[in-house]
Amino acid sequence: MLDLAYYPIQLQVVDAVSHIEGRNEYAYIFNHEFGLFLGRSLGCCLFLGIAFWGSGIAALKYALPVIALLQLLSIWVAARITRGLIAAGIDASPAADFAASKMEA
Repeated sequence: MLDLAYYPIQLQVVDAVSHIEGRNEYAYIFNHEFGLFLGRSLGCCLFLGIAFWGSGIAALKYALPVIALLQLLSIWVAARITRGLIAAGIDASPAADFAASKMEA
């Protein structure tokens, strides 16, 4: 169910950004999928490490909150990137630029 809501939005973002930057869509899709793979691998290794050095119960208790804290850090990173784009005078919403370019065409 998550993929049904998530992937159309992600593909729209990929279309917008690739159009703005003039790069291939497949490069963005590869980067996204590779990032997902790294995140899943990190979560799996964290869970297995806690289970190996602790216990299975500890892994079930603590792996998910640690990953959730890492996800909360991504909010801070996104905010810093957005502030940097605004300070550079670049609109932080690629969808707006994509929509504007579609209306011009």
